[in-house]
Amino acid sequence: MKAFKYIRYFIHIALNWNVRLAMSTIYHEIRGERKYKLNTTGINDLAKLQLKGRYKNEAEVYQGASYLVTEKLFQYVQSHSVAGSIIDYGCGKGRVLVIAAYFGFRKITGVEFAKELWLETVNNIDLIRGEFPDTVFTVLHENAVSHTIQKDDQVFFFFNPFQNLVMKKVLANILDSLRKDPRRIYIVYVNPQLKKLFLDEGFEEVYYFRKMQYVEGVVLMI
Repeated sequence: MKAFKYIRYFIHIALNWNVRLAMSTIYHEIRGERKYKLNTTGINDLAKLQLKGRYKNEAEVYQGASYLVTEKLFQYVQSHSVAGSIIDYGCGKGRVLVIAAYFGFRKITGVEFAKELWLETVNNIDLIRGEFPDTVFTVLHENAVSHTIQKDDQVFFFFNPFQNLVMKKVLANILDSLRKDPRRIYIVYVNPQLKKLFLDEGFEEVYYFRKMQYVEGVVLMI
């Protein structure tokens, strides 16, 4: 079953981008799925899922964030002794939440507005809770714009989860939280298509990783 998923995913990437990207992606998919004991590879058309709230047209197609890029970005954040609270907007099947647990985050929140993906995240988190008894996991079925940010939330993860309108609204929520409770904030952003929105609001790019086109990510700080 997994082999079929990898083949189908390889073909999708090769046809839509290129064979070199497909080969690298599948290599890291197999490595990451084995390392974190997950089954999250693949593409999901969100238009065919049950979506909660407004802005359904602003959503991107679901696919898991690159294991390679996510690990590189988390390594940078970890090197700065940041391992408190993280929110993954558009958490999909929970891949990033599981990786975050292995990187030592103690308060991990996933926000997902597709019901089917949210249920998969809940199942995947239930499988690892016993390994991380001191970690607080919260998986919410809600629209990203509606999510209430807590004063201790410090790291915000994005894998190009939505388009310009929703990203602006989520960014406004983050900045509003920052004004109410001043603190250091990090944006961990894989495939950062809307990075300029953050830079225009005063965020500084403190780390950049790129292996090839589309396999890249940044850490932004304010």
